[in-house]
Amino acid sequence: MNFINKITRFNKKRKAKYKAFFVIALVMTILFAFLHIGLSSYFYNKSYDLMVKNIGSSIDDPHEDIVMILIDQTSMIWGEELQLGRWPWPRNIYSDIITYINEKDPPKAIFFDIMLSARDRSNDTNDILLAETIALNNNVFHNVFFSTNNELTTGMKMPDDVMQNHSIVIDNAPSDFFDNDNYNEVELPLPCLRAEVSCDTKQTDVHDKRPTAMGVSVVTTVFPDDDGIYRKSKPVAKYGNHFYPSMALSAILAYQGLSNKVTWLNDNIVAGNYTIPLDTNGNYLINYHTKNRIKSYSMSWLLDSAIDYYSGNSTKIKLPPGSFKDKIVIIGVSAPAGQDLKNTPISKTTPGPEIQANMISNILQGNHIINSSGASSFILSILLMFITVYIVVFKGNPLVKILSNVIIYSVFAMISAFIFYKTNYIVNSVFGLTTGVIATTGSYMFLSITEGAERRKYSKILGSMIDPTIVKEALNDLDALKRGGEKRITAFFSDVASFSTISEKLTSAELAALLNEYLSAMTKILKTHRGTLDKYIGDAIVGIFGAPVGYSKTALLACKASLKMQQELAILREKWLADHAYCPEAREMQFRIGLNTGIAKVGFMGTSELASYTMMGDTVNLAARLESAGKDYGVHTLISQYTQKEVKNEMVTRLLDKVRVKGKEKPVAIYELIGEKGSISQKILDFIELYEQGFELYQNRQWLKAANTFTKANKTVQNSDKSCSLLIARCSYYHKRTPPTTWDGVFTRTHK
Repeated sequence: MNFINKITRFNKKRKAKYKAFFVIALVMTILFAFLHIGLSSYFYNKSYDLMVKNIGSSIDDPHEDIVMILIDQTSMIWGEELQLGRWPWPRNIYSDIITYINEKDPPKAIFFDIMLSARDRSNDTNDILLAETIALNNNVFHNVFFSTNNELTTGMKMPDDVMQNHSIVIDNAPSDFFDNDNYNEVELPLPCLRAEVSCDTKQTDVHDKRPTAMGVSVVTTVFPDDDGIYRKSKPVAKYGNHFYPSMALSAILAYQGLSNKVTWLNDNIVAGNYTIPLDTNGNYLINYHTKNRIKSYSMSWLLDSAIDYYSGNSTKIKLPPGSFKDKIVIIGVSAPAGQDLKNTPISKTTPGPEIQANMISNILQGNHIINSSGASSFILSILLMFITVYIVVFKGNPLVKILSNVIIYSVFAMISAFIFYKTNYIVNSVFGLTTGVIATTGSYMFLSITEGAERRKYSKILGSMIDPTIVKEALNDLDALKRGGEKRITAFFSDVASFSTISEKLTSAELAALLNEYLSAMTKILKTHRGTLDKYIGDAIVGIFGAPVGYSKTALLACKASLKMQQELAILREKWLADHAYCPEAREMQFRIGLNTGIAKVGFMGTSELASYTMMGDTVNLAARLESAGKDYGVHTLISQYTQKEVKNEMVTRLLDKVRVKGKEKPVAIYELIGEKGSISQKILDFIELYEQGFELYQNRQWLKAANTFTKANKTVQNSDKSCSLLIARCSYYHKRTPPTTWDGVFTRTHK
């Protein structure tokens, strides 16, 4: 029957846990669905930032054929020293730069990542000179800027000849490809991108039919996300019904010597030998190089080298002609004054040209980031959530719950990082980790709400039984607390001597006041020594040391509490005497304590509405018998041999007798608890020694010698020891009526 009850309780408990599990899981699934729908891009972006910045690609080195020439702070200072004036520089400087770069073994392409949309204010001829230089070198590309209505003050539309010469063709492109761009205004660089060098200047005789720039790169293909961070770029932009390339796409075509024609294939753009994978919005995720950045040179180096080269001072040239053979050269600004520093995952001050350079490097190396689909990331997060909720609901130990979830999500984070490092595949780790935190918090909150009432009920019960500092510790494992079990404890029983006589002398109010004062003082001492109040039985106190919270030195703390209670009662008696309180019998009140240490059944017992934490078993019964036996021996605190064994190194005790308590065959040695070692007078120690010598003689059937020794011991304490008188009388009895040879020196008590 007991087994069936256990199975029934187990099934109810499991059923309740499964119910909690499914309720939490359902609520969390709905919450995560809304969270994923509403903030999916945010989580993807943060996962991207985490991986790109902290893990980086397995390809550490950027493509070697990409270089940047940056107008940095040093270059701007250099320009002022050469009296070029403040930034922006005169356009003839760019003519010199293009000429020098192409002097020997020219690069595949030179990209100006600088908008030259305004005329050169220093000299109109500088624009013409730059246009002629660009026309002579068929590898220069210029930025153009697309916008929608009212974004630009010029309101310029794309000229037909520019549209014809610099747009690209995308074979098999979907009809609605980039229809959401809606660009209808353009900002063009000067010199113009027309099929001839023809600028509005006073020199009307300048009219050269040669083409100018080799191609264009659309600036607006690079854009920040809502949080201002640059993570992606579009390889093409749509203006009207025509497509125009980004710098990256123009560079890929120029690197292969191809015309402006690409192919749309399986949501990718194929440009010659290279494929550019796009997401559902037509964006390319940039895989920034973090360990080794794109190679760059200061513009001051290039201009110094040009000056030295053309002046014949070749020994000082840092960048000799031909340094950029067959490379892709990007000319841009990195100085703060150029206002082209961007916030990227790798730095808040990334030069704009480096964004384009990274994208070009990615495409040339096939170093593409692959983003996980929304469905797969959601399913993975839900799976992690189920595991989290299961652990929180079904694992009992709080430490196991915490460590299990920490390990699971740490492993998840490490696997996500490893996958990205090896494959460039971004697992939506931030969403997964966020769901983990929410699932853990939500599970605990749910359990706190559902179990809170029960926990508060048991907390209230325990709060009146044990010291408040121990309540939290006892409630750590509520299931184990409710379940109870067997523990090694020290049982405590106390009772006031002749309390019925005292109660007869007092009114009801006086009796209640006396009990409240006495019980409050004793209970406080019980709790401060980690004892648990089991119950009050009238004037009697029943206590437990070692449950519900277990600890090793239950016997020692119980003994210390007992001694402290005796001291406290002496203080109370002095107070009552001084105040003439209660009655003379109350002012002389004494009480007895019984202690026993051993295994006992402990736990909450009663109904679900009314339950108390209590103890049961032989260990408890013996403690009760010892308290009662204290009256016969005339001692305040009587402890068993099991308790004495654990405190003998700290406490002074006196072996009183060996007895069989009523209802038990197994004998037990009983001891009087005297006090802590070092606090007992030599007179008392001598008395104890004499008494125990007499008891040894008694055990050896030497009745007369034993009686004489007990008498001698009693005289040392003015014949006040009731135990001596008891044993003297027993020796006299056995001297006259010798016990049988089977007598084992144990006295059998016939009453409780």
